[in-house]
Amino acid sequence: MDEHPLERQRGPVVLRRSRRSEPTTTDQRLLDSRGPTDWVHTDPWRVLRIQAEFVEGFGALAEVPRAVTVFGSARTK
Repeated sequence: MDEHPLERQRGPVVLRRSRRSEPTTTDQRLLDSRGPTDWVHTDPWRVLRIQAEFVEGFGALAEVPRAVTVFGSARTK
């Protein structure tokens, strides 16, 4: 007879445990998982597009003369 069953009944709930009895952390499970690798082909191009937008934006701002900008909020009751 198994001393530690994989399944046991506790009222209306069935408690199940995995066959592995060694505890793992969430970090370890994340590092051990093998997820999809599509990002390897798409993310570098996405980063380059975002970088291009920054370069374009700073290029446009370089031609703006000196100015003052005021940020704030108005609160009323």
